[in-house]
Amino acid sequence: MTIPSITALGDDPNTTHRLNACAYQQSAITTSGSIQYVAFYTSRGVADSRRVTIARHDFRDTSSDWQYLTFEDYNQTTDDGHNTISIGICAGDETIHVSFDHHCDALKYRISRPGLANDPSESSWTAGNFSPILDHLPGCDGLLDVTYPRFIPTDKDMYFECRIGKAGAGSDVLYRYNPDTAQFVYLGTYLVGRQSNPYPNGLSYHSPSNSLHVTWTNRHFIEYEGANDSASTAHKAQAGPNGPENNEGLYYAYSHNNGVTWNGPNQKSVAVLSARPGTGLESQDSRLLVKDIPHNSGIMNQEAQYVDSKGGVHVLNRENTTGKETWVHYYRSPSDNQWSFFVLPEIYPTPTGPRGKLVHSEKLNAVFFVLPSNTENELLIARRSMRDIDGEFSVVWRQHGYSGEPLIDEEAFKTFGVLSILILRDDQEGNRKVVVLLFDVNKLA
Repeated sequence: MTIPSITALGDDPNTTHRLNACAYQQSAITTSGSIQYVAFYTSRGVADSRRVTIARHDFRDTSSDWQYLTFEDYNQTTDDGHNTISIGICAGDETIHVSFDHHCDALKYRISRPGLANDPSESSWTAGNFSPILDHLPGCDGLLDVTYPRFIPTDKDMYFECRIGKAGAGSDVLYRYNPDTAQFVYLGTYLVGRQSNPYPNGLSYHSPSNSLHVTWTNRHFIEYEGANDSASTAHKAQAGPNGPENNEGLYYAYSHNNGVTWNGPNQKSVAVLSARPGTGLESQDSRLLVKDIPHNSGIMNQEAQYVDSKGGVHVLNRENTTGKETWVHYYRSPSDNQWSFFVLPEIYPTPTGPRGKLVHSEKLNAVFFVLPSNTENELLIARRSMRDIDGEFSVVWRQHGYSGEPLIDEEAFKTFGVLSILILRDDQEGNRKVVVLLFDVNKLA
């Protein structure tokens, strides 16, 4: 078995609900140039208080030390696994963006000075090179009811996406950051939920075609006591009254013009986005449906999405439509725009267990699935050949002692061809560590 390089970055806070290594962070691990960044919570002082920390090192220099920056001016105290951290880096001005600690809350956001992302000097890695906490994106109004902030880098600029509203009754908004003006532009509510809300598996940018791709499942809203009470916080529970049993369907849309015009699976225009309300994609529009998967079919939300170098769209999710919960690889071919579905054999998730990730290697023409065991503390990597529709599938690495949901550094994978994974690992004393695993993909083939 391949043995990865393992770097422990710090202790995972001793919270009831996991705040690090969550599938819906996009991203908590990313690379700009040759510098890799990881964002995570660390415990400081009293046990119920956490701080936002960003660590970085030179990816190409294996002997380089990690630099750590902890923001001491904010205490994270909510023990809720939704309240994670996301970071983004804009290539156009080398700014670092970080957003953190939300579950239907006012925006918390910082932006660094230009050029910081590719300034490796230790003296530059200070909180003074970041803005104070803002409740708005530069150039825009304040944001309320925020959950799941995501940054999506492009060749020059960057997108910001998040949910506004509560589980089962929210919509997703989209912004674009312009490095020339250092401001965001509000594009609109691009995924509109009506008595439901879309849960994106991810929003991905494909550089060769300058396109955005999004897949999602819908969670339908179920009335509950306090649903219409503005003072109620029932929707902010770790597992609220509207759960994954209400998820349905796999949906898909893409845009070739900076998130303005959106097309469905049949390549026809479905919506033209603007700041005017009601112009986005209706999340339940049948023209966007890839696969009809009923409620109570074992679908998880926000599992995984990856767009390969040729524009192929890969999605990992799970289903139970045959009496057995299985992981499924959904794939849209860029050559004929047709979707195919492959059930991962002999590896079985549970309906609400930890979520996995996937990436595609152009060199090997293979998909790598990074899957957490849903029944024990194990992490495994499986490989599927894409040379034919029923390509060879095998488990190429597995090891016990891991927990949480793996996150993949997609930029490092695309640029350097290495599989870098952020995950939690138990040490010999039984404490959880925030770790980065590094695999040589060629040795996983």
